[in-house]
Amino acid sequence: MGRKIAFALSLLVLIVTGLLGIYNALNEWRGGSTAWQHSVTVGEVLYGVLGLATGYGMIRRRPWAVGTGVAWGVAVIYVPGVAVMAYGGKEATLRSAVLASAMSALIAVGIVWTAKARSPARQPG
Repeated sequence: MGRKIAFALSLLVLIVTGLLGIYNALNEWRGGSTAWQHSVTVGEVLYGVLGLATGYGMIRRRPWAVGTGVAWGVAVIYVPGVAVMAYGGKEATLRSAVLASAMSALIAVGIVWTAKARSPARQPG
């Protein structure tokens, strides 16, 4: 039961971040004025595409979903921390950037764990 809940939550997170990442990237590119702001947009494209790919791979129980999940996790950890600093102005602190990325890292670990648990190599018999 716990693995089914983890799978459902992971799939929901991957699909939502996938769609939002692509949508936001398409709408934000012109608004970026610095290299850091553009790097956030590139990160959004990456976690958008990788989130959808990982979700598909998990549904189909593909072993490559673990690798795309790790890549998704890297993008999802990078974006919030850099976004705080790139868009936050003088009010942004390094502490808030680190906390934003750390919270995303916890979610990413859960997604990768779920992808590993659904991988055919991990299935009994």
